[in-house]
Amino acid sequence: METTVKDGIIAAAKSYMAEYDMSASNFAGRADVGKSYLSNALNGKYIYQNTTIPDSFFRKIAATVGYKLEASYWEHVDTDQYVQIMDTLNEARERVEARMIVGETGSGKTYAVDRFCAQNPVGVYRITVNDYDTVYDIMTVMYELLRIEAPVKRGARLRGVGRELRKRAMEGERPIVIIDEAENTKIPGIKTYKALYDMFAGQVAFVLVCTEELPRRLAKMKNRVEGMPQFIRRFKANTVKLVPVARKYEAFLSKVEDMKLRELLSQIADNYGELHDYLERALREADESGEPLTEALFRETYNLPAKR
Repeated sequence: METTVKDGIIAAAKSYMAEYDMSASNFAGRADVGKSYLSNALNGKYIYQNTTIPDSFFRKIAATVGYKLEASYWEHVDTDQYVQIMDTLNEARERVEARMIVGETGSGKTYAVDRFCAQNPVGVYRITVNDYDTVYDIMTVMYELLRIEAPVKRGARLRGVGRELRKRAMEGERPIVIIDEAENTKIPGIKTYKALYDMFAGQVAFVLVCTEELPRRLAKMKNRVEGMPQFIRRFKANTVKLVPVARKYEAFLSKVEDMKLRELLSQIADNYGELHDYLERALREADESGEPLTEALFRETYNLPAKR
């Protein structure tokens, strides 16, 4: 990575820290980088103890502050779903309440959560759950986000998180816990969410972001798993269902002048995520080749048969 790029990243980091009144220590934690490396870099020194600070350090910082390392071909759009998600997250935090955000795959849920976290670097604790995560995994991530030492015993770990979040709420941090891709959570994890929420209800906002799979699973579990009726009750009146994706994608296609290509994209892309994957690669190919983005170039890029 060239020095001029590193300089730009560090300048952006300084602006970010100043805007959000963050100490170097807190920023290092948020970016998951070493404090010693960061101290040197902030002073314009990209070597630490005779070793060049690795590019991965600068890439982590760039990702944290939203510094673009490569040309971006995908522009932000305030979709209906994005506005719903941001409004819900802000409202939940402001009112210190629980929310469940339910939307179809590819509707921009994770993208919106990413931006919310970037805009709110203090007091936002976001966990993205995958299908293999256990309660232990989820709690481990929570302790890493809180940057406190985790007790050994399982019950103590749960109580420790609740106690620390209540403490931070009392100190004025306005914490919010966001569980992204919550549909991947197994029954023990759902019980953990209930226990956590019971510990800090009224002091800490709690938001589940998921597809319809989670509400369906909860409905099946309602009368078969202890504690489920109470858990469902906490979110039933506070569930926000995202509007369906408008598949003409007009707001995203300002750079596409070929009307036939617009029509093709609306046919093959089932959601915003797929549109992004198709369009970004095609726009990059057109930019690098110096050709206009047409249906023919798009079909050539993706090896699609020519339309007859």
